[in-house]
Amino acid sequence: MGVLLLAGIMLTGCTKDNTMDEIVWPAEQEKTTDDFIEALKAIDGVRNVVAETTSSGEETVYYFYFRQPINHANPDAGTFDQQVAISFKGYDKDVVLHTHGYTIYDISNFYRDDLSTHLGANQVNVEHRYFGNSLPEPADNPGYTYFNAEQEAYDLHAIVQMLKKNLFKTGKWASTGTSKDGITSALYAYYSDKNGWNDIDLFVPFCAPFLPGSTAADGNFTCMDTRIGNYQDQVCGTGYAAGSLEAIACQRLHDIPYYICTNKTLRDACNKYILASDATSYRTILDQYNQHSPMSTGDLEKDITALTISTYVGNLFSKFSYVQFPLWVKLVPDPAKAITDEKELGKLLTFITMDHEILVDSLKVLNGVNVDDDTEGTETRGALDVLSVLNDRYSRFWKYINDLRGDNGYPYVIQAFKELGAAENAFLHVDGTFLTPTQVRDVNEIFSVQHQFSGIFRQDEGALMRNFRQWVATESTQNIVFVYAYNDPWTGGRPDETAISQNPKTVMVIDPIAVHNDFFLNSGYYTPQTKKVIVDAINKYMK
Repeated sequence: MGVLLLAGIMLTGCTKDNTMDEIVWPAEQEKTTDDFIEALKAIDGVRNVVAETTSSGEETVYYFYFRQPINHANPDAGTFDQQVAISFKGYDKDVVLHTHGYTIYDISNFYRDDLSTHLGANQVNVEHRYFGNSLPEPADNPGYTYFNAEQEAYDLHAIVQMLKKNLFKTGKWASTGTSKDGITSALYAYYSDKNGWNDIDLFVPFCAPFLPGSTAADGNFTCMDTRIGNYQDQVCGTGYAAGSLEAIACQRLHDIPYYICTNKTLRDACNKYILASDATSYRTILDQYNQHSPMSTGDLEKDITALTISTYVGNLFSKFSYVQFPLWVKLVPDPAKAITDEKELGKLLTFITMDHEILVDSLKVLNGVNVDDDTEGTETRGALDVLSVLNDRYSRFWKYINDLRGDNGYPYVIQAFKELGAAENAFLHVDGTFLTPTQVRDVNEIFSVQHQFSGIFRQDEGALMRNFRQWVATESTQNIVFVYAYNDPWTGGRPDETAISQNPKTVMVIDPIAVHNDFFLNSGYYTPQTKKVIVDAINKYMK
């Protein structure tokens, strides 16, 4: 159908038959009059049905487990229990399938996504296999044998068919998710075409990257893909009017790596700060140098500077992904001034190690909000309303996102290595200094997904992602709206615009103010134009 770059910026647990002990789940709720619980309990394969209520009392969520084959290609291999949660609105209502790429929301994190809210729909959340309690293999010794997008697509298909047969027999179905959740939704569309499934009427993946990987300098395949890094270096923060705060801040962001690499006084200060703030990574780079690793430049100062640059670029990635750029332009330091001004140097050192969480706290302080007190009046936090940092619904979303940075999100990197690809920074702005972009990447390769899992798991060498991108270009018969954010680095992994424009069933929209979320009903996050594109697709395919 087309690609829309909207106006704004650019104008300027597990069981295996007969071999593993069965998990003993907590007792199911008893003596309830809730007919939906009874309807769920009556379905073959459903177990451990529990209703929980959010702290606000506004939402009741029904959690249960559904029995799935460990290997859909060989049902005799055994079964496991996959966790599902349903926000129930009515048997005759539409259904939104939220395809989680990680563990499922617990009740403290649960929120209704905007697509469900707009439709007044039932929302079905499905935990991805190998996350949380949805374990096809034992938790203490998972081989990740059946950890792939195809098996997950079959999981989703089985759940949708079960719910259509037993509960939701009349409404239309949409599928959505953000980031890896969005990848999961889009790959469900892909496998739906491959298998002739007609489960879903409309797919709406948000901020989903599709990374085929690349060829390393030695000629071998690597899952590391610089599409994301190139987009961050070349696009994020650009397009604003000359002389604007945004344009000035963007130039400073590009200058910071250059100044660190070309001014020894600044470089020494930044490198010492990295030593103090991340001694573990510093020691790793030092050991690599002492061992004469081929990943080292052979010059310790260059190696440590490469770590400093990587820390800066990685945290810049986090800031661009999760906080709208115009909100933090005043926090961007001037690297030229930092050479002689101690206060500006302090700002620079803090900024280098500042991720999006620290950034949000800094913005609160900048606007007079006590970061340790969530009771400020609206007059105090008015300048931060667009962030929604004190809004219960959105804070639950961010709590969930941040939880994924812990152990619950760990299996993601294995799937990234095996078939989804992993983002790699490009470091373009060190070009012309005593370091090259390639040297910075090589020094930091030791921290990469490719280095971590080489020789442990088998890779598909980018086949799934290449096939998906080709499918979108030439074969897809599914109704899909791809939604991206202009300043979100992950947008670098979007499908090809030319391919999208040639498919009448597919549309892509790139919003000028959005970040890495799906809050399209919130005018502080998405423009009305983006909302219209999504609503038009809903009206076309869900009515």
